[in-house]
Amino acid sequence: MLDIWRLKILIQFDTLKTMKRVSEVMAITQSAVSAQLKQLEKDTNTTLLEKVGRNVELTATAKELIAQVRPIIDDLEAVEASLTGADTNYEGLVRIGAFSSALQALVVPAAAAVNQRYPEVDFRLAELEPPASLTALSAHQIDLAIVAYIGDMMPLPDDLTAVELGTDELKVLVNTHNQLADQTSVSINDLRDQDWAMEPDGAYLSDKVWRLCQEAGYQPHRIATFQDYGAIRQAVTYNMGIGVLPGITIPKRLTNTALLALTPTQHRHFYLVSRKAQAHMKTIEATQMQIQATSKRVLTLGSARRATINPGRSKARKTQQTKTKQRK
Repeated sequence: MLDIWRLKILIQFDTLKTMKRVSEVMAITQSAVSAQLKQLEKDTNTTLLEKVGRNVELTATAKELIAQVRPIIDDLEAVEASLTGADTNYEGLVRIGAFSSALQALVVPAAAAVNQRYPEVDFRLAELEPPASLTALSAHQIDLAIVAYIGDMMPLPDDLTAVELGTDELKVLVNTHNQLADQTSVSINDLRDQDWAMEPDGAYLSDKVWRLCQEAGYQPHRIATFQDYGAIRQAVTYNMGIGVLPGITIPKRLTNTALLALTPTQHRHFYLVSRKAQAHMKTIEATQMQIQATSKRVLTLGSARRATINPGRSKARKTQQTKTKQRK
């Protein structure tokens, strides 16, 4: 009989890609990860890992095995939920991953509201960028993820589903002494000669701003790099530079700061992502509904799309429908 623990380690390796990451998540040593996977190879009488250059990767056989056992692991999770009462009672643990502004504006208020109604629900919240939260969700490290994209959402794995929560817009913050402060809107080209306060490279918002500037034919003159949006706002307050921030990160009252629309408008789309296998759990259900209710108050078009979506498949279906219509 195959060992469930070893199968979970294999699935984690498929998601996380390295022994080091798996060891951190599973709270065991890297040598233990390697030993368990070698034992799984003996149990299955197959080769599951192979050397590719300096890296270790899964074989085609391993990927076939993972495809077969993932639904079984999900079923076991459902059985565990039924035994603990999580599928019929509002009690148990809900783990949520989201980026900073979504945690502050959506997740914390929603979790507090759920706790007021259902005190037996226990929350664990983690600040994660969208790619990391989707990885954690697929690896069963969290139960819900909030992600945001400027533009199209990346396709989801078959075991995940998403609901669009709404949108906000990128806004330009300039000091009231800045020559642009009297305008109501600016284009990215209008910001060519400005000093910028920005997030570090690699953050999705920073990367988007760099691409917009490069498309306009220049690189932004960055004079400050901050992890925190509040620090960017403070730099604008003291006229050190300008900032481009998402709408929900900007307070209603600003000091010495003018808020300008960016044209053409850059919408940031929010999605609540979950594992399909957990859809029936009462705690997950209640949390999802409360996050959606909170989003309707905070975001634009909060009820724009209530049905679950798989962006990759939806896009493919639309393309196919268009081709069919053209043929007709």
